[in-house]
This record gives sequence, C-alpha cells and structure tokens, in this order.
Amino acid sequence: MSMAGDFSDLTRLLQSRPRPVLASGEHRAIVGCGYVGSALIQQWRARGHAISATTRRASRLADLEARVDQAVLFDSESESNDLSFIEDIDVLVISLAPTGQQQVDLEAYRSVFSRGIERLCRAISERRSSTPLQLIQLSSCGLYGDRGGAITTEQSTLDLSHPINALLAGAEERLQALRDEHIRVCTLRLGGIYGPGREIPEWLLAAAGQRVERDGDHTPCWVHVDDVVQAIDLAAERQLNGVLNVVDDLALTKRAITDRLCEATGCAPVWWAGSPRHDRVLDASVSNAYAKGLGLMLHHPSMIDWYLSTRDAGEAQRPRSIS
Repeated sequence: MSMAGDFSDLTRLLQSRPRPVLASGEHRAIVGCGYVGSALIQQWRARGHAISATTRRASRLADLEARVDQAVLFDSESESNDLSFIEDIDVLVISLAPTGQQQVDLEAYRSVFSRGIERLCRAISERRSSTPLQLIQLSSCGLYGDRGGAITTEQSTLDLSHPINALLAGAEERLQALRDEHIRVCTLRLGGIYGPGREIPEWLLAAAGQRVERDGDHTPCWVHVDDVVQAIDLAAERQLNGVLNVVDDLALTKRAITDRLCEATGCAPVWWAGSPRHDRVLDASVSNAYAKGLGLMLHHPSMIDWYLSTRDAGEAQRPRSIS
C-alpha cells in the first residue's frame, strides 16, 4: 500500500469517529437546522462545542453529518424519532419552521408547532439526567400582530386572532411550561431574518417602480443572522429564562424602508397600494431595550445600512474595465 493510501485510510478512520470536545466546550443541539442553524454550527464548532443537529429531510443528512458530530432525522409527524441525544446536552436550540412550499398552509404550521413541539416536550420531560439544560426557542415577533405601529415590548398583548399566531403562542407556552430546577427556557422572538444569502433589501428593490398590493404603512421588524446567533449565545451563557425580543433598531414602515433604499440606489419608488385586512400582518415598533439591557450589542443595528455597506463593498471589489 502506498503512503498516500495509508493517509487516506487514516483520514477516513478519524472522520468516522466522534470529534473531541475542547475542555471549554459543551454538548449543544439544534432542532431544525436551516439558515440560523447553519450559522450556529459554524460559530459553535469554532468554540469547541460538540454539536447534535436535526433535519427533517433524509436528502440533507449526509451534508449535515459532514458538519456536526451527530446528525439526526426529526419528523414532526413521526412517533419513531430518535431523540436520545437530548439526554446529555447542555444547550438545546429549537429552530423549527414549516418548509417545502412557497405558501405554507395552516396544517403545515400545525404539524410543526403543535405535534412537533409536543413530541419534543415529551422527550425533554422524560430526560433522566439532572445536568442543567438551557432550552432556547426561536419564535417570531409576528405574534404581536397589528398594533398600529405602537411601541411593543415583551409584555405587550399578543394577537391570537390569527390561527398561525395562536399556534406559535401555544408552542411558546408549552415550552415555557418545562421550566424547573434543572431546565431554563428562553424564548427569542425574532424579526425577519436577513444576512448573506438572504438579502431582503434586494427583494424589496425588485419591486422598484411597481405597484405592490400590500400596505406600505405597516411597521415590520428585522434582525441580522449574526445578531440572532449572538442572542442565542447570550441566552446560553447567562442561562436566561423568559422572553426576549431580538430585532435591530430599524423601526420604519415598509414604505419608508423602500423609499430610502430606492433613493440610495437610484431606483424609482415602490407604489404600495394597500392590502386586505384579513392578511396576517405585523405593524409594531418592536422594542429591543430588554435584550440590550441584558448585554446584547447589535453588530448590525440597521438592515438598510448593512445592505448599502455590503453593496458598496461589492462595487469596490468589482474589477474595472480598462479602456
């Protein structure tokens, strides 16, 4: 056998074994490994944590196995999920969302946030270990609904009139009910997530000069994926209980956001033409003061500033033609 073959066999052997955890590392798990989960994996791996992560699609399992210590299939509808990894973890992030369709129906939400959450809660409740567990749920500021743009804190009333909001609120309540002397539960209510590969301002600019059948005077909220990761780490390190709003500082209406973006990029403005009131909407100036008071320092306070700075950087790096 050649020397190259020896090293090849050794490499395969090492890759087949669990990766060691650094002395400072913990065993952390992510249920629902999408956009945020992928960012978490990168950060946690660099910090020496052992990572278990789930996906609902068998086609993604091989890719996930290459990035974490333990990749697990989790199907919200299955009674045979293997959730034994929950037994000895220090931190569990629940980042579930319905996927697979552009327009997700109510039944898909019910599958995830009712039946899926119930299966996870059962596994956590049956955990025999007395090792402290920090549970972190990623939820949504969409729960606040139509508040007419009013300042909105974690204590503000939730809009349970929409069935999706009712399901999300039920999931929060069910997970918070797990709190005891060994389990701490922190719910992070997130704004719309943006970042590399999810450039929401570009989606908005795609409507420049066009009529959009939506209400431009609603105030949504946003957060960069890096700040979501930072908030998760804050909750884990400070062992937080309760609810935190995790949003950036950009409390502007959709019309104001697109006006600024279009002006900065030289595009025609978007024509917002209203929307039916039965739509599920968020119209709230969501406050992040509580999270900041606990130590959250935003890397990206403004989605607009982030986008324009990355756009300018991209323009600066683009090769210039020589005339």
